[in-house]
Amino acid sequence: MSVSVEYSTPGSGGGTVVSSSSASTSVKPSCGYTPYFTGAEAAQKLDEWKSTNSGEQKGRKRARNAVVGMYPNYEEHKDDTEGRWWKQYCDETAFPDRDAYLEADQTYRRNNPSRIWVPAGQPGPAPYVAGSTLARAAWQAVQIPAPTVETNPKVGDQGATLVGMDTWVWATGDTPTSVTATASAAGTTATVTASSTGLQLSAPDGKASCTGFGVAWHQGMPEGSSPCTISFNRSSAHLGGTTPLTIQVAYSASYTATDGTSGTLPAITTTNTVNLPVAEVQTLNTNSNNPRQN
Repeated sequence: MSVSVEYSTPGSGGGTVVSSSSASTSVKPSCGYTPYFTGAEAAQKLDEWKSTNSGEQKGRKRARNAVVGMYPNYEEHKDDTEGRWWKQYCDETAFPDRDAYLEADQTYRRNNPSRIWVPAGQPGPAPYVAGSTLARAAWQAVQIPAPTVETNPKVGDQGATLVGMDTWVWATGDTPTSVTATASAAGTTATVTASSTGLQLSAPDGKASCTGFGVAWHQGMPEGSSPCTISFNRSSAHLGGTTPLTIQVAYSASYTATDGTSGTLPAITTTNTVNLPVAEVQTLNTNSNNPRQN
């Protein structure tokens, strides 16, 4: 099964850029039919069933007649030793939980015959893949890129940020803001839509204040206008020269499918770490009074 994926990422000049990729995965049929009795075997067993316990109670008689009714016109195939009746099934292991299995099982049994006659040499009925099963397989196949960011200021030979100054942080084009995955199998199509509220920042000696995916800094941007910053109260000297800035992006996901099912999927969180030099202002030699100028 092929999964088509679209990533919406921040554009370098603002707005969003949409890119696409594909992934491959396998998926188990949720429900379907499996070979059962030959025509001759079914006729023999049903004739025995009909002839036994003829004086049984009404409830048992109705049950007997219901079983016989699973094989419509079975007498037409009573001498066939190669063709087979296929019986209906649903595979509980193909569903995310038992409730989803029971719901699909009831729906499939209600909308499809319990037994289907298949002549020898012909393929059996096509399987059914539930929208929930297809969506889960598609979501597991998606590989969301780890977040990448840029920061400002970058001063000195190391491109350091400064103690006590808000460091702007913004996602670059490799960081998806939303993901859409679409997959089809056995006549069912599921579309998974995932989105994130933005970057989550953490670092030793740092205090983050971040909403969304940040805004790229450029010359003339007013101080304090970034929605995503982190400030440091200590240089990175005691950490070996750089401070590890951890960036996480959590994606919540939901799906809709052409079989009428919909729901949510487990969240995925991507993580990356950037080693950021943090320096004291007085230790830097710069050619400008504005530390945000590169």
